[in-house]
Amino acid sequence: MPLVAITPLTQDCYEKIWNKFTDCTFLIHEDSIEELKNIFKFKANTFYSNPIRRLEKIKDYQKTEILSLKGMAIKLLLDGQMGGWIGNKNSRVQTFFFSDVIDSLDDTISDPKAFSHILIENMTTKIDTYNKLLTPNNGILTIDISKILPYWGHHNIDKSLFSEMKKMEIKVLPDNELIEMFVDQPAATRRDSYHYHMLKKEKVDLILVGDANYKNNICPCENCSSYKCEIYILKDDARKKLLGLL
Repeated sequence: MPLVAITPLTQDCYEKIWNKFTDCTFLIHEDSIEELKNIFKFKANTFYSNPIRRLEKIKDYQKTEILSLKGMAIKLLLDGQMGGWIGNKNSRVQTFFFSDVIDSLDDTISDPKAFSHILIENMTTKIDTYNKLLTPNNGILTIDISKILPYWGHHNIDKSLFSEMKKMEIKVLPDNELIEMFVDQPAATRRDSYHYHMLKKEKVDLILVGDANYKNNICPCENCSSYKCEIYILKDDARKKLLGLL
């Protein structure tokens, strides 16, 4: 995700790749790509699960309400799964991802139905763009930072990052194991364990991770226990420095 959309880890991720790992061969498995794409595949077409379904409610907006259409859209996005509770990841992710889409709409659009139609159309376009960025060609996923999507916001990265004209290529490998072997693990860590396991099975030299607690997600199988490789934990220190938090 930090390679295709702005996150707190994007700066560190790109800096480490360009400054230290630029001559390396990068690998990823098909399941990792599918996991990223599934973020915006809303299987349950309900008000709480599907943000597009929620945004359709703008059509019912009453002009007597003291709230702009854009403000209404943000509130509807936050009112996601689990009632939009502030700690809920799904509604928070969706609001971050679509906030720039909402902001880009013309302020002169006053008809709720027209606003809803244009907004949903633009949301769908951004999802399609995101999926295309994660679609490999002949087994190669090409990453171009000039096409990175707004997500957490540009304040999280140094603008000089965009002066780099480099592209990186990642080999997308078939999954070399079945996820069913991890069904006994908690759902929250199952896929991480699966991905680490497959990478170790490929005998990689280095794994980039975004979770400081990654050790808890390494499976105890003989291969994962015996095969040692370098682990680099991505940090948000670069972001904190930009924001004056360090």
